[in-house]
Amino acid sequence: MTIGIRGSRTCPELARHIHCRNCPRYEAAGRGLLDRALPEDYLGDLTRMVARQETQESGAHKAAMVFRLGAEWLALPATAFLEIKRPRPIRRVPHRSNAIFLGLVSIRGDIQLCFSAAGLLGIEDAGSNAAQPQAHLRRFCVTGMNGRKWVFPADEVCGLCDYEAAAIQPVPVTVARAMQTYTSGIITVNSRQAGIINEELFFGAFDRSLT
Repeated sequence: MTIGIRGSRTCPELARHIHCRNCPRYEAAGRGLLDRALPEDYLGDLTRMVARQETQESGAHKAAMVFRLGAEWLALPATAFLEIKRPRPIRRVPHRSNAIFLGLVSIRGDIQLCFSAAGLLGIEDAGSNAAQPQAHLRRFCVTGMNGRKWVFPADEVCGLCDYEAAAIQPVPVTVARAMQTYTSGIITVNSRQAGIINEELFFGAFDRSLT
């Protein structure tokens, strides 16, 4: 993993497989780990682990999907994500498309509204340049809440992360005003800081961009 998706990203197989979990070598290594012989005191260790007294959690356990827009790493609650897709053609809507509402996109044959999260947050959308070295990492995020669906492009999707509510740090005052408006705190993921997006404000702004 030191040269994979969570490391330096220098593995030559990344361009073809996109993520380590899609690589046959990664799969073979995982299978070898599962098929290895059990340690001598495996059952004893397992019994002691199950029998130990449960400790109090320091805070509410949460899960988020981490993604990148330009140079900014962000996180949305995992429950808001429906699926991650490769980029699709976006059809602009005459007199309606703008810096936030990009247009319409087909996802599994269904026409969905496509928005620019980068435009909403005031982030330079580096992924719009198809010639950039990491353009192959670009993905469409299909999200939903309360029966509604929204699609937005991300320059990269890192994956799921777990964190405790007590680990959330306040948003620095140096962050741009738009980012301060839509982020509720900062968490650390793989030595990077990621802003936690308030999904209600975030998706609400998408809807308001249509009017």
